[in-house]
Amino acid sequence: MEIGIARDFEPERGAHMTLYAYFAKRFFGAFLRVFAALTLLIFVIETLENIRGLSKNGVDFGQSALLAMFSSPALVLQAMPIIIMLSGLTFCVGLARNNEFVVTRAVGVAALRAMVAPALTAFGLGLATILFLNPLSAFFTVYHDQLKDDYTNVSRGAVSFGDDGFWLRQKDEEGHTVIHAQSANSRGTSLREATALKFDESGQLVTRIFSRTAILRETEWVFTNGKVWSTGRRWVNPEQRAETFEILRFPTDITPAQILEGYPKPEAVPIWDKMATIQSIGDAGFSTLPHRMHLNTELARPLMLMAMMIIGAAFTLQTSRMGNMGVSVFIALICGFSLYFLQNLAMTLGEAGEIPVFAAAWAPPLAALLFAVGLFLRFEDG
Repeated sequence: MEIGIARDFEPERGAHMTLYAYFAKRFFGAFLRVFAALTLLIFVIETLENIRGLSKNGVDFGQSALLAMFSSPALVLQAMPIIIMLSGLTFCVGLARNNEFVVTRAVGVAALRAMVAPALTAFGLGLATILFLNPLSAFFTVYHDQLKDDYTNVSRGAVSFGDDGFWLRQKDEEGHTVIHAQSANSRGTSLREATALKFDESGQLVTRIFSRTAILRETEWVFTNGKVWSTGRRWVNPEQRAETFEILRFPTDITPAQILEGYPKPEAVPIWDKMATIQSIGDAGFSTLPHRMHLNTELARPLMLMAMMIIGAAFTLQTSRMGNMGVSVFIALICGFSLYFLQNLAMTLGEAGEIPVFAAAWAPPLAALLFAVGLFLRFEDG
């Protein structure tokens, strides 16, 4: 008797696995359709926005479309929670219209169990965005900024970061000056272990200045208690002509805002390089909150996508037997967009240091997931 029951159970379990695979396939198909539609919409909107905003700089339609192509991946990455929610709605509405979910419940498969495969698919898509879409978006963001600067003749190369500190470059009447510093204060107005290298118009180094502290005023650098070497004549030992000083001033057009905005944007750094970038920025004396916030948000993305999928399913499948599908879809959209904007609000507060980074990044996805599962358990019997 027990052997007979076991034999009957195996086909039933196999049928359930086939059903779960079918649901996962249906959800993934819905995701591909929504992803393609919204990606195309984002590309068109970005192209039109570039034409409107950059036409005064002589940017034509082809260049606007090229810029939109490189800026779209970052926008698609930001919109992934909305894409997953709309995919879940599309998937569940399709089940409801074809009465497939009614049949599923009739054969004894509970609603929550039926949504496990689509939810895990959404989680897997979240992992895929971290592993593939995030690095692609970061690369395209950097290239987009460079291309836009070329099209608009704007130079943003005043500040660059490296493992040995950061570098600044400014133009002078006699040539240009390159300044290297180990670190700076959080306002970008004071440099530590600063070295200024002055070059003439031919690119020849003429003066080297070192100071343990350099202060940035409105239109000038103020180096204090340092040493200056003149290197204009190659046959003279620069150390023999070195002079110490208490205060040395020279003009500049660099502002503290340029220094603070000079380090890479969080979106322009692939997740693989995040920790090294955070270390470099921290060593340079700048705030790492935006980059730490972005890193934790990316790591929490799979949970957020899973929650968005379940939210779409909770409202639509609840009415698969009761009607009022349009109202349920509208409520699901309101809840999904509310959670999306709540996450953005938490990110803003985290970047500003108002709440801990871990709480700002992980609390919204966890709350959304618990809210979604609670809705499902409230609306469904199983």
